[in-house]
Amino acid sequence: MEKYIIKADGKKEQYDEEKISSSFIKAGASPEIATAATKTINKKVKDNTSTDEIYHRALSHLRVLEPRVALKYSLKRAIMDMGPEGFVFEKYIAKILREYGFVAEVGQILNGHCVNHEVDVIAKKENQVCLIECKYHNSRGIKSDIKTALYTHSRFLDIEKAYREKDINNNTRFEAWLVTNTKCTSDAIKYAGCVGLKILAWHYPKVENLEYFIETKKLYPISILSTITEKQRDILFDSDIILAKELGSYKMDSLAELISVRQSRASKILNEASIII
Repeated sequence: MEKYIIKADGKKEQYDEEKISSSFIKAGASPEIATAATKTINKKVKDNTSTDEIYHRALSHLRVLEPRVALKYSLKRAIMDMGPEGFVFEKYIAKILREYGFVAEVGQILNGHCVNHEVDVIAKKENQVCLIECKYHNSRGIKSDIKTALYTHSRFLDIEKAYREKDINNNTRFEAWLVTNTKCTSDAIKYAGCVGLKILAWHYPKVENLEYFIETKKLYPISILSTITEKQRDILFDSDIILAKELGSYKMDSLAELISVRQSRASKILNEASIII
């Protein structure tokens, strides 16, 4: 009997166990663990089960079988747990770009031909300057649409025009980027391809997408750790500690003091961070 599941946007789709197994393997599970975990999930999935419920069942099962894989499996949710606003996400993107050789700044005001603009992230490498609009969503099922793509590109054109007017002979190569932690609509992607707007999103493009840049250098956010509370996470964010790897510079006592926990708790946090990086 066919079973259907309810997606985050409310739409129904046929349950596909291959997608579950594939998601486990992408997170680093062996084929054997992926197969065993998928069989367990299959037995518990009923018709009209939500994808959210399936996710939590899968995560609980992985935490028992393979803690490291469970952490990576929760990456998308971890980014959504960065907070209600997008500023931490902007800082996260800047830190990721720095790991790839860019000089990156957050929240800069640039002069446009018509008006001034606050740019979420400016990333520079050699003669390349990337003007980046970050669209952060803290709930599933929300996509960045054509309006966002149009807005991002029009601001870019205004800034680039002002710069060219000042120095027409400069060989700086400007690029407009739209970076989001969810997905983009097909119209946004079509428009971006037409005007040369780069999109970096969840599962887009097929290669060198947001997950690729995170996974390649293990640039996981601290919100991926199950051993820290929301309050402790926010303290770390306020201290500009966003990447789990940044906890590697802390000793147990100094971390305990920073987030006001016992050293035994700090030890668990550092241990979990070391597992994933």
